[in-house]
Amino acid sequence: MSSNPLYAAVDLGSTKVVAVAGHAVDDNLFEVVGLGTSPTGSALRNGTIIGVPQAVTAINRAVDQAQRMAGRPIKHVVVGFAGGEIVGMDQRVTIALRDREVQPSDIEKVLQEARSMINRPQAEILHVIPKSYTIDDLANIPNPVGMVGARLEAHVHVIRGSEMVIANLRRTIERSGLLLQEGDLVLQPLAAARALLTEDDKELGVAIVDIGGGTTNLAVYVNGSLAAIRMFPYGGINMTKDLAIVLQVSQEEAERIKIDTLGRVLQKDSPETVSEASENSAKPDTSEQETQVMDVVEARLGEILGIVARELREMRLESRLQRGVVLTGGVVGMPRMIPFAQKVLSPLHVTIGTVRPRIQGLVERAIHPEFASAIGLLYYARDQWGDAYGEESPGLAEEKAPERPKDKKVLSGSSRLLNWFREII
Repeated sequence: MSSNPLYAAVDLGSTKVVAVAGHAVDDNLFEVVGLGTSPTGSALRNGTIIGVPQAVTAINRAVDQAQRMAGRPIKHVVVGFAGGEIVGMDQRVTIALRDREVQPSDIEKVLQEARSMINRPQAEILHVIPKSYTIDDLANIPNPVGMVGARLEAHVHVIRGSEMVIANLRRTIERSGLLLQEGDLVLQPLAAARALLTEDDKELGVAIVDIGGGTTNLAVYVNGSLAAIRMFPYGGINMTKDLAIVLQVSQEEAERIKIDTLGRVLQKDSPETVSEASENSAKPDTSEQETQVMDVVEARLGEILGIVARELREMRLESRLQRGVVLTGGVVGMPRMIPFAQKVLSPLHVTIGTVRPRIQGLVERAIHPEFASAIGLLYYARDQWGDAYGEESPGLAEEKAPERPKDKKVLSGSSRLLNWFREII
């Protein structure tokens, strides 16, 4: 059993729960030692918990898988979510220094002051994110610690969520036998950005778009700091509903047809298949249903990306995004995603984000786009708890945690194409 601190996270999506555990190797590298998933069924709608018992069961199954892989119990977690009304606003806060050196405690004080200035319940405030600092008349300071002045002003972005949504989320995590402390709730697009974006990306301007099962999340960074965050109640689930209407089948059958069709199209588009088709001077057959499925899926995807493009135009940030748009989330594994998204989001450059440079260990499984926010949560855990984080002894953690229902089926580390689609879309 490793003596290194084990950081753990639960990523609560509309269609599945992801539990991940890992060790921090350095500032920009994590060793992933445990990864578990479980479908949420009808427990969540658009990222919001509407069935606590079902959500608890899904969380327990995912956590059990992750801790069995890790060989150590999981007790304390950070939790990623994207549900309810999310509001972000800029705030400026000033404290007196009286011509002395800025200490880390001053940074904590000014951020806490920003929280208290928001005329809303503290339970609603999720993040207070520094954008820049000013000491006396010197502005745009990224880190003022060690500098001297008469006053310190912080320009921060305060993000708050629905008090009801957050209360139900906390209750669900507690009923799962997990420990959740102040600061351990993280918005999924911020977590995805933590795993996928570099400081250079944020400085030059970039938008990260996380397209999941039930929601699409947008985070925009300009001049090195968060400029805006948005969430839209559309995702892979809407594609399935559209398909059920068009094909006149149940949603369960529509989901099966969608998964099978997208899997076949991906295989046809793979380099091996394309090469084989070229050698035989023939293109793979395209059935009428396959064409119909792709038309329905792409129509909904175009609508989702169109909403993102319109939002960026309304914020007047397009010209400031020199790094363009980074796509992530389960839906971006669809066939021909880049050229399709490029048409909708033009003139912005479009790429699909990858966590490969940021992880080792269970790389082949954790590298898929739908796990990006979960990997980012590990970095949030390390940032929140510190490198000196010490866990309770395994025996004590097991004794204190309520017994979780056992899930006899543990996911393997293989990443077969069809199984991947069953999880992400």
